[in-house]
Amino acid sequence: MNPYKQYKYTQEPITYSVVMPVYNQESILVPNVQSVLDCTQGSFELIVILDYCFDNSERNLLTFVESLKPPPTLVQITIFKTEYPLFETKCDNIGFRFATGTYCLEIQADMKMVEPGYNLHLVKPFLQYDNIIAVSGRCAHNMFTGEGIGKLGAAVERPLAELGISKNSFYVFETCNRGPLLLDRSKLAELQFLDEENYFLDDSDHDLMARAYLTKGYLCGYVPIEFESPLQHGSVRNRNPYSFCKGFQINHNEKMRRRAQPTQGLRKYEATWISRQPLVLPLANTVATDRDASLL
Repeated sequence: MNPYKQYKYTQEPITYSVVMPVYNQESILVPNVQSVLDCTQGSFELIVILDYCFDNSERNLLTFVESLKPPPTLVQITIFKTEYPLFETKCDNIGFRFATGTYCLEIQADMKMVEPGYNLHLVKPFLQYDNIIAVSGRCAHNMFTGEGIGKLGAAVERPLAELGISKNSFYVFETCNRGPLLLDRSKLAELQFLDEENYFLDDSDHDLMARAYLTKGYLCGYVPIEFESPLQHGSVRNRNPYSFCKGFQINHNEKMRRRAQPTQGLRKYEATWISRQPLVLPLANTVATDRDASLL
C-alpha cells in the first residue's frame, strides 16, 4: 500500500517509528497525536493508518498536520488510508513494513502520552540485553496462566501510583500487550511481522511473542510508563455498523473455528507450552547480577 500523504521535515536517520492505527477518533485524535509529538524524544517518525474512518478523523488530522510546527526531532509524518476495514493487525503491519526506524513503537489512537521521554525509558532493556523483541509500556503476563503485572484489563485507566509498581525494573513475562509497545524492527521483520492471516484484531501481539520465544529464544516484558487511555475511547468498542457487523462476524467465525479446531489461534501453542517464572530485572543505572543476566 502506498502512502496517502507524507510530510518530510528533516533527513535525519530515524530511531523510533511510531505506528498509530486509527478508527473514527475525531474527538481525541489530534490531542493524542500532539501528546506523542510532545513526549517522544530522539529522532522519530509518525505513521498513521486511517482505517476506514467515516467521521472527521481524517479532516482533523490533516488540518493539524498541515499547520504543524514540527518538533526538531520529528523526521516525517506518513498517513495511510484504507478503503475498507482492515482492523488493527493489518494496519499495524502496514506501518511496521513501511517503518525505517531501529524500533517500531505501536501506540493506539485512544492513548494520550503524558510522560516526556517515555520511549527512552521503554528502550532501556534493548540496550542492556541482546535477545529482547518487545517491551510494553502497558502490561505483561504469562501466556496461559493468570500471572501478570501492569495496567491489565480495566486497570489501564489506573495511574501507576495506585498499582505500586517500580518504574526502575524490567518485568520479563511470557508475553506483553501492544499499546504502547516498543519492538525491535529487525527482529520483527525476521519473524515476518504480525500474523494477519490468523489474527485480525486480538492476540496477534501474543502470537508474535510466542513465535519469537519458540523459534528464536527472544524475550519480552514490561517497563512501566504513565499514559492515559479511558476505556470509553477505545476504537474496538466503538465500531460503525458496517465494520462492527463485519468484525462481529469475523470474531464469531473465529470462535466457532477454535471450538471445532482447538489447535487454532493461541491454543495451538498450549499443549507443548512450558510456563516460565517471571523475572524482575534492574534498569538504567543499576546493574543486573550475573545470575539475572544468565537467566536472559
